[in-house]
Amino acid sequence: MTRKQVVFIIAVNAVISAVISVVVVLLLVRPPEKISSATPTSPVAATQPAPIASTSTPEVVIHIVEPGDTISGLALKYDVPEADIIAASHLENPNMLRVGTELVIPIGGLSQATPTFTPEPTATETPIPFQPPSADMTATAAAELGATATSLPTPLPSAGELQITITEVLAPGLVDQERVVISNVGDQLADMQGWTLSDTNGNVYTFPNFRLWAGGSVTVHTGIGQDGNPPANFYWGKLQAVWSASEVATLKDAAGAEIATYIVGAQQN
Repeated sequence: MTRKQVVFIIAVNAVISAVISVVVVLLLVRPPEKISSATPTSPVAATQPAPIASTSTPEVVIHIVEPGDTISGLALKYDVPEADIIAASHLENPNMLRVGTELVIPIGGLSQATPTFTPEPTATETPIPFQPPSADMTATAAAELGATATSLPTPLPSAGELQITITEVLAPGLVDQERVVISNVGDQLADMQGWTLSDTNGNVYTFPNFRLWAGGSVTVHTGIGQDGNPPANFYWGKLQAVWSASEVATLKDAAGAEIATYIVGAQQN
């Protein structure tokens, strides 16, 4: 082989190598295909969570009974129905409030339990593997566990006959002991604010804001004391005795209508 042939072969190899190098470089530096950033539209729309309705919890205030407090007065003070206070505080006798007792004042109403849906079980033909307890057995078990049913608030008695009587006049002539007992023997609540108790000599006691429940009683003392201590007791503030034998005690409502009379020391019918 001549020298020219060797040079020619070397030149051809160099050209081929250069072409291969160029092709490789072009393949390596080729820009990637542009990928679309658009998000494909889903055929199902995204579900937004339903807003949760906020529920307001009634405000509960604890009131410590002070001398002179009555259920009707507290109902006016806190703008809460008397029945709600009685129900929330589980009062058996609303006319007897002891000083220092804690009363629950449900401002905004009594809390109502939220009903929950219980799915009805599907009837099957599978026999019950045991004998279900009877109603008597269930009641007995509940009693042993100390379970008690919660009753609904008792509505204010607005029907029935109003029957307020002067039950007795005690210790007439002794200013520090004499007192008049007035009782509600009917079925209707008596709002006694503005009612008067008077004797035949022109002495008149006017009741403050007070309601006398059916079956309850209130005592009016002639002497000096603090109203509401004990509960359902009021004081005339007199320095001398008011009542004497054979005297007539008269009870009138706020409109001046006579409600009851009582002859001191006489046998009452």
